[in-house]
Amino acid sequence: MKLRTRIALANSGIAAFTLFLASALIYKYVWREDPSGNFERTTRTFLASLIVLIVVGSLLSFFLGGFITKRALKPVKDLVDEVEMATESTRVVVTNPNDEIGKIAISLNGLLDRLEASSINQKRFTADAGHELRGPLTTMQLSIDTLRANGDSPELADFSKEVGRLAKLCNDLLDLSRVDGQRVGVAHESLLDILDEQIRTFSGRERDVTMIIDPSVDQDILCNRQLFGMALRNLLENGFQHANSRVIVSTKREEDGLHVIVKDDGPGVPESDQERIFERFYRSEAVRTIGQGGTGLGLSVVSAVMDAHHGKALSLSNSGGEFHLVLI
Repeated sequence: MKLRTRIALANSGIAAFTLFLASALIYKYVWREDPSGNFERTTRTFLASLIVLIVVGSLLSFFLGGFITKRALKPVKDLVDEVEMATESTRVVVTNPNDEIGKIAISLNGLLDRLEASSINQKRFTADAGHELRGPLTTMQLSIDTLRANGDSPELADFSKEVGRLAKLCNDLLDLSRVDGQRVGVAHESLLDILDEQIRTFSGRERDVTMIIDPSVDQDILCNRQLFGMALRNLLENGFQHANSRVIVSTKREEDGLHVIVKDDGPGVPESDQERIFERFYRSEAVRTIGQGGTGLGLSVVSAVMDAHHGKALSLSNSGGEFHLVLI
């Protein structure tokens, strides 16, 4: 049944019920006049009863109308609930394709189909671009290293740095294509072992930054070792890049899960950037100003990894840079 028909029937039912009560009252006090012939008393009684009927009828119509209208609009509420829970891979259930609600559901499913196709194309492009670019960039980097070995120059050093940034961008694109929207297998792993594996990748860094590991890190967590290690490595790289002197890794148990915290004593993330810091290719203006920053994908990879773990990644605007990996 169409939505407008349901509401019309609901209103018609309320009006008919009220008219029926009024007709019954008129029949009682007018058509069956008082046997004693006291029409004045009959009129007063009729008016008093009519006033009571108006009050009671208004209240009854209000509550009964609310109940009937709620029942009539229930399909709309069910549709809203389904839309809120919908994802790219799920669709809204169409109960009646001929009414307004069914037509809206069909249109929403068509929109979800287009969004899913767009997302698949985007992921395919991301993976293909990473694969296609990584080979030539690796060749270029090897050629530049050979030239620098024979005779280095500032121009070659700058060229090597930019090629390295492009190579990292390709690696980040490949990481995103591996993680984005994927289901991951998890197991109990030692957080301390995962951290040790990632710290080794920073052993040859030129910056004098001290790594401090809190004793709370020595515990087992439920995660995908490779992917969680990748997220942790990106946060460590971010911390090493922006820290003044130290990076601290710790854990803390909160109501929403286990927080793995990577904190540095650098400038931190401006509060205005807290909501957008995990968006793809987003880089803070403060980072641009000082000439630092990576590809704009590192923290997006972190967020995608945590989504795959059904957790979340947080950036806090405390003193210094502080990032939380929350495992549910």
